[in-house]
Amino acid sequence: MLVKKVQASRDALLDPEAGEWKGAATEVIALKGTPLTLQPSPYVKAAWKGREIGKVKSVRVSSLHNGEDVFFRFAWADPNDNDRISDQNVFPDGAALLFPLNGDAPLQTMGSKTQPVNAWYWRADFGEQGKNNVAEGLGTTRLTAGSHVVCRASWRGGTWQLVIARPLAVPDQASEAVQLRPGSAVKMAIAIWEGSNGERAGVKAFSKQWRRVEIEA
Repeated sequence: MLVKKVQASRDALLDPEAGEWKGAATEVIALKGTPLTLQPSPYVKAAWKGREIGKVKSVRVSSLHNGEDVFFRFAWADPNDNDRISDQNVFPDGAALLFPLNGDAPLQTMGSKTQPVNAWYWRADFGEQGKNNVAEGLGTTRLTAGSHVVCRASWRGGTWQLVIARPLAVPDQASEAVQLRPGSAVKMAIAIWEGSNGERAGVKAFSKQWRRVEIEA
């Protein structure tokens, strides 16, 4: 995937329906449910036995940057816009980008102690403030004290459109967030949570392989 450089403001590119996105290359990325064997909780394994994990089967992704901030646009089919916890089985829809913080972090296990991963996380009840997470293996995901991640989303006619953005570099989070720059490349994976299916935490759909992302100079 190429993150093409454009001349546009941060506010413009945060709009998932902005004209700049109409000319951006789009990739359809297949998603699979997280296997029960990778769930760290015995309760989750028992509760989801025989149930489908990963209702969202694919997501359309585009990406742009303006030299200062990078923007990833998601679009996926969803008949319901779940934006709150409404009962014990319905949770907010969510999405995330995942990056290795160093080297070839194992994707299936959400990194390891020596090769952690960084997630930029949106949930439909968060508003525009996204979360920055770090994980060092299954069941270790933690929120960092601060986050530079900003999100803007809209749901219309059975489709979510979402932009997740962040400054390319965030030096104040050198050990907790991936550092990006024009002319470089990074690995990336994607996750989507379907709230109406009761998906949350490690129960999700995700791209099962790292994808190479090149940031245009």
